[in-house]
Amino acid sequence: MRILLAYKSHPEGVDDPYTSLLPIGLLSINAALCQAGFDSRVANLSLLDSHDIVSRLRADSPSVVGLSQFTHNRFETLEVARIVKSVLPDCFVLLGGPHATYRWREILASSPDVDAVALGEGEQTMLDLAAALAGKAGSLTSISGLAVRGEDGSAVFAGSRAPLATLDEIPFPGTYLNNSIGVDPRQQLEFIITSRGCPSTCRFCSSPLFWGRKLRFRSPGSMVDEIRFLRDRFGLIYFSIRDDTFTADRKRVIEFCRLLIEQRIFILWNCQSRVNALDREMLGWMKRAGCECIQLGIESGSLRVLESLGKKITPAESEAAAELVREVGIRLSIYLISGTVQETDDDIKATCRLIASMRPSDGQVSPLVYYPGTALFAEAVKKGAVGPDLFEKNPAPAFPVRGDQHVEKATRKLLKTVESAADSSQFTDADYKRQKKELGFCHTTNLMAGEFQALCGNERGAEREYREIITNEPDNPWGWLALGELFGDAGRVDEAIAAFQRLSELVPNHEPAYRALGELFRLIGDKKRSRLCLSRAAELCGG
Repeated sequence: MRILLAYKSHPEGVDDPYTSLLPIGLLSINAALCQAGFDSRVANLSLLDSHDIVSRLRADSPSVVGLSQFTHNRFETLEVARIVKSVLPDCFVLLGGPHATYRWREILASSPDVDAVALGEGEQTMLDLAAALAGKAGSLTSISGLAVRGEDGSAVFAGSRAPLATLDEIPFPGTYLNNSIGVDPRQQLEFIITSRGCPSTCRFCSSPLFWGRKLRFRSPGSMVDEIRFLRDRFGLIYFSIRDDTFTADRKRVIEFCRLLIEQRIFILWNCQSRVNALDREMLGWMKRAGCECIQLGIESGSLRVLESLGKKITPAESEAAAELVREVGIRLSIYLISGTVQETDDDIKATCRLIASMRPSDGQVSPLVYYPGTALFAEAVKKGAVGPDLFEKNPAPAFPVRGDQHVEKATRKLLKTVESAADSSQFTDADYKRQKKELGFCHTTNLMAGEFQALCGNERGAEREYREIITNEPDNPWGWLALGELFGDAGRVDEAIAAFQRLSELVPNHEPAYRALGELFRLIGDKKRSRLCLSRAAELCGG
């Protein structure tokens, strides 16, 4: 029995890494299936047209196809389900993901090409389903977390499945990607998740209902083991931790950072947090362990708007968090929401003042939209503001709460304010000196300071910062990478080659090092070594 787990984004999101890449949960399910001995593979269909999808299905002939459905790609997912059934009528088609979880009744009632829907966390549900379809277990209708179409055509749901108690038991998502379709492992695996669940009650978010309100964490040891595996197998040295609130358990965060430092796993990384889940000591550990940016959801500078969103923070807490982050020397990115029902020009002005005070390096502004599984949507249906079948009847990828000119005007103003604040957010030479004095040696500080010196046209200053890294930590790949790029830009080809060669020794599967060496050898006329390095880079790109 061959299983294909697939995803196709909405066409408007093909250039967005958050919507064009495979959902991390799909990779985890695939890894769990493969570890259990099932013939499973993942496919990113986002860049394939219908003809290509048909060709793939005919070539692979899977017995089971699982599709990950979000609100933005709900119709694309149903179209793939239709294609599967047209090519392989006996193939079992399963939907999972946030949208499918909250609209399973509507999907099974109106989409004959879908045989079942997995609700919420999917690893164990998919294992039970695969075992049942392989004839190794009981009936589909007895599987917790699975909604199926019964013999009479009605939906049958066996009940919710209890969340996994130990996330460390899930194999690393990157372990089983050798036979994937349309997946760039290096781009895909930069994004990792180390916890599930959210105790917050934000009215615009469906995450707590999907994963559960109780936070569940992977252990620091498991987190570091995965990062080491991804570095050694795929050459990755930069990561984005996509937990809703990575810093929710400060003891875990500090232990994770301590292990990274102790085991000399030199990486850079970013994460998401809440403004009221940060403190000075923890931030210091994070910076020393390679955290260079934190993303905070501040949403608004108006307390009235924050309360309407169910966001239990205050503008004062956002300002305090920004001050802590800046003191440590970590870049700050913010998430903002525009277009709440109650929002006025005064609220936008308050948000602009908050942005100016926080001085983020960058930020995103998103209009408030309806999603299934949120209190916002449920209340709107109850009030008659939107129909209960909004997501089935309207093909739009998103549904803004407000569609008036205020939203567009407010979004533009907030974006302009973020851009202006970013211009004044850059740390100065004095800031970097203070950070070094307070934190001690920290490769993250040196890299940022060197980048600042290079932007100021001070090549010697940048080189001094980077050489300090390799003097203190000769096995730190970031120091050699920074020097290689600096020397290459300055035309110091022999020194750049030496730096990138050392980088390739420290991280043998680091594809950019071989690509850079290929170009550098070409510049000095060494065609043979250029071809060898570029060939190695191409080999690594193939996963």
